[in-house]
Amino acid sequence: VVVDATGSPAGLSLAAGLCRPMGTLVLKSTCAAGDQFNAAPFVIDELKVIGSRCGPIDRALELLALDDSSSGPLKPLGVSKYITKTFPLSEAADAIKCAAERSTMKVQIIMADE
Repeated sequence: VVVDATGSPAGLSLAAGLCRPMGTLVLKSTCAAGDQFNAAPFVIDELKVIGSRCGPIDRALELLALDDSSSGPLKPLGVSKYITKTFPLSEAADAIKCAAERSTMKVQIIMADE
């Protein structure tokens, strides 16, 4: 899954190129691609494109932050089970190598002080 939130034609093109064949591209912004839009990568690689309307990002972040110790009517999403390995930003090159391995589902890069 690749998420494009740039809103630019160049960002959309880059995001499509980062998807694996039969991958999913989530568009979190509106991109007016104009008449220069190249649909070939979407068709050839059979990409699934999911649009995401503007919405309350703060609520989405709250849902992602829920864990088993959270109380209330909402259940945690349990997304951590999809993360194969976590890397600090200083090891981003290793994270990309790990992400390219067939056995890797997702990698997470932490962009905070180490």
